[in-house]
Amino acid sequence: MGIAKGSFGVVLAALCLLAAVEGWLALAHPLARLPVATIEQGEAFNSIADIKKDTGNCKDEPYVVLLGSSLMVAPVVQAESQFRKRPLKRFFERRATLCESQLGSQLNRLYGKSKSAPVRIYNAAVGGGMASDDFFVARELLQSKKVPAALVCGVAPRDFQDNLVPGTYSTSAFQVFADLSDLGRIFQDKNLSQEKKFDVALGRFSRLWRNRSEVKSYFGLLSKKTIEKVCPFILFEKYGPNLVLARQKKGVFPEEVHGTPMAYPGYAIDHYDSVKTTQQYVRSYHPVSKKMVDEQFAYFEQMLDMSRAKNVDLMVVNMPLSRANKELIPAEYYADYLNRLKTACAARDIQFIDYNNAAWDENSNFIDTVHISPEKSLAFVETLMKAVADSPLSLALSSENKRQIGSKHINTN
Repeated sequence: MGIAKGSFGVVLAALCLLAAVEGWLALAHPLARLPVATIEQGEAFNSIADIKKDTGNCKDEPYVVLLGSSLMVAPVVQAESQFRKRPLKRFFERRATLCESQLGSQLNRLYGKSKSAPVRIYNAAVGGGMASDDFFVARELLQSKKVPAALVCGVAPRDFQDNLVPGTYSTSAFQVFADLSDLGRIFQDKNLSQEKKFDVALGRFSRLWRNRSEVKSYFGLLSKKTIEKVCPFILFEKYGPNLVLARQKKGVFPEEVHGTPMAYPGYAIDHYDSVKTTQQYVRSYHPVSKKMVDEQFAYFEQMLDMSRAKNVDLMVVNMPLSRANKELIPAEYYADYLNRLKTACAARDIQFIDYNNAAWDENSNFIDTVHISPEKSLAFVETLMKAVADSPLSLALSSENKRQIGSKHINTN
């Protein structure tokens, strides 16, 4: 009996310690300060944290959120950096003041200066994001204390079909924002092993489990640095000044990270060259996985329904791609993709705009066949904001209709 009581005490103490560690991780966010890559240093976590912090300080001002992948990130961030005439911390500075300026001018044109309320715009798009990530990010904002007045979601064929993504559970947005209610769809996946399902489920309960690889990487880095100090020999590979990985005394360990990605005025954000980008997209598009496409469209339609339920206006934008990239897309897949987009939006009376057309698809408009160049970013932002102003979304943004935020089909004439 004494042993049983002692064992119970040990288990109880271990559970209390685990709860304390979990609470510390949730409140203090120590993983955001580690010198290795972590989820809390990523774009999804920090962009939403920045948006929530900023919108919490504005009382009655409506705000718009831009969703999507790096196809939305690139033009908005590049143009914003040029507009502010200074470098931007891409993951942390998410307010799009150029978009605000452009939209404000367009709303003044429609409603007059006296009837146009100031509108804040934030960029919540995530590099490499899928349609499921748009859903998770949108839900996080739509469930926040201050709900956005409107959403603008940029989509592209890769957002629904990407063989380089193991599954919905593997994306940063899922890791950061998914909750227990999202496990049902994961458990229905017959291709996932029971071990993987257990892993994903436990990650929804425990931050420590979810971030165990980052913690392991951190202690591995500490071990390397300790060994290096006491060992007279060169044992470890590092990146030197020429960014070549080789055994050397000075340099940066592969798992070591410092700083945050930046955007500079007049320069493109970080990207691969056209050859490597093309190689990646060939793998992303071929072969088409009907299972993945159906799953991503299910998340997409769930986002549309959720926006309607919250009375938040939504615009869906088919983002521009270069002719070179469009040639890589299986014709049958693109036709099905476009038809499903239009059908889903039309069934819910949601604004749909198609920019993947001859007006934008010149190869010279893109830095790597998929991301709009810095030179064309301002023109894209201007075009997009004019479309927002000319759409039903503007009703949610004019001071005359502030009481109707999120409502549709209101004739102000």
